[in-house]
Amino acid sequence: MEKQILEELYGKLRELIPDFETREEGNKNYISYKMQINDKDFETSVVITNGRAVAITGKRTYIYQIKEKSCEQFNNEVQTRYPLFQIYGGNGNISVGRRLLFDSVDELVTNIREFNSVCKAVIPQFEGSCVNFLVKTREEETYDPTQTFTPLEEESSNEKNADYVDSFVKDQQEYCKKTFYELAEGAEPVTKGNDVSFIRNEGDGSLKVTVDKNAPEDLKLDYAYVVDDQELAYIAIANITSTYKELEAFYNEKKRMLHVYSYVTPDKYLPDEPKEGIELLKEAINNSLETAKKSTVSGEQVSANMQALMNEQLEEIRLKTEELESSRTQIEEERGAFEKEKEAFLNEKNQMEAELEEERTKLQEKEAELEERENAIAEQESINDEEKAKYALSMKNLTGEIARLQARLGQGSAAKEDSGEVAKLKSRLNSVTKARASMEKTLNNENNELRRKNKELSDLLLEKTQETDKLKEDVHDQAVHLFDSEKAEYLKKIEELQKIADIAGEEMSPERCEKMLNEDGVYGDVSILHGARNDIVSCSYSENFAVKVVFGPIPFADVCKKLKRVDTKSLSKLNDEVADVKFFTKEDGVYARKYINRRITEEELRSVLSELIGYFDDDKKRR
Repeated sequence: MEKQILEELYGKLRELIPDFETREEGNKNYISYKMQINDKDFETSVVITNGRAVAITGKRTYIYQIKEKSCEQFNNEVQTRYPLFQIYGGNGNISVGRRLLFDSVDELVTNIREFNSVCKAVIPQFEGSCVNFLVKTREEETYDPTQTFTPLEEESSNEKNADYVDSFVKDQQEYCKKTFYELAEGAEPVTKGNDVSFIRNEGDGSLKVTVDKNAPEDLKLDYAYVVDDQELAYIAIANITSTYKELEAFYNEKKRMLHVYSYVTPDKYLPDEPKEGIELLKEAINNSLETAKKSTVSGEQVSANMQALMNEQLEEIRLKTEELESSRTQIEEERGAFEKEKEAFLNEKNQMEAELEEERTKLQEKEAELEERENAIAEQESINDEEKAKYALSMKNLTGEIARLQARLGQGSAAKEDSGEVAKLKSRLNSVTKARASMEKTLNNENNELRRKNKELSDLLLEKTQETDKLKEDVHDQAVHLFDSEKAEYLKKIEELQKIADIAGEEMSPERCEKMLNEDGVYGDVSILHGARNDIVSCSYSENFAVKVVFGPIPFADVCKKLKRVDTKSLSKLNDEVADVKFFTKEDGVYARKYINRRITEEELRSVLSELIGYFDDDKKRR
């Protein structure tokens, strides 16, 4: 890319993005910057190849749970709303991409500004409907831009398939150059910088075809027509931009030339596409001029009508945004009510657990008291045993003393001398016996009282244990059943909301489409043609109808009827009456084209094909 153009680009880009980084590698220029979206950085990369081709990409990865069903609805909506962008949410991330060709610095800056606006619109929508920030799926990771952001042009350039990609690109470039010189038809090409072009007369106007000699991957087709009436030219441009979405138009006031141009990527599987593109340019400029001549609407009125249409679309977007915000608010309110009920339940549970802990503490205190009393009883019983042993020893000694005295009394000479001592001993023995009897009675009474108290404490312990077990069961039952009804109701609401939101179906594929058409039995010779950018399911409907379903960046269905003569007025009237179907002619007949969604169902696709055929099939109309 020329240094002067780069400096101009960087100067204008700083007005839009104050802080960005740049680098250059070979024929590629890299620009990277950050946007603040929902208080987080959104890393964005701009890759400019060969000074004209641009790939703008951005990606954000999440550590939170992604609602995959909601992602299907989101992808469906954004693809319909932004057909020129590659937007995908799912598998833990969201990515936004845009590929384009530019002719001026202002055009590139405008596209970058539009890309930033789309990101600021879709990222909050994705996070609001598809990301559950309450559930983490993994821990926070350090951001690595080399792993997270891979430009779209580099996604297939790894070592594993590099040879295959290089070979494919080389073949594509050779086929593009071949197509360019075939279209020249003897015209002398002119080289200016990296561009090689030729100009030849085509119908009432002139055709200019341009190719990049360093990277001949696509052709620029520019059809110019002399229009002296400036107002008529601008009305025609308005008709072109509204009817032919894939075409661009401008008016050179100095040369009085109305230009309509587009880009075509030659494909060996679609050899007629460049010529069809030229015919489409001629058709667009002729039909638009004819319509403009018939129109009595001034240029100011056209601008006013376009502004009114834009205001209507903005109002529709505003209403959809309000509806989304209302749904989001309702879910947040329900989530808040659920959290409050959950908090109340947890508080009640904690209170019950505190009461249970208090009862458990009281029970432990009673058990400790009972154990203390049992130890006291055991200690007292031990003392009693010692006293009994002492009394038994005393009795044994007294008995031996009595026996000795009796032996002495049996001796005649000493009987009188010992009589006083014997009486004393008998009195002592009687006193000790009575004391023992009294002590044994007292000890028995104390033992009985201790046993009674022990039984009372044992009964109390058993009662408290039973009360504790019952309290545990009550707490468990309450914990299990307290929130059953509220939880079931909330889960039911969530399920209903998910069913309402889950309107996306399985993505339509070429294989699935081929199977469907074969099963219907009304289409002949159904086959799949694989191209570099598109996969085409081709078949026939009777002898005069050719049917194609094209799976590319923007899928569409074509029905072609072979006609020798075409009523352009009727075709123009159909374009005015049918908003979502484009009618045009090519060399092989008249076409009806309708753009479809990638998530289209089989029944919906059948309906689209039947509708397109019905515009030309008189028998079908009568039925």
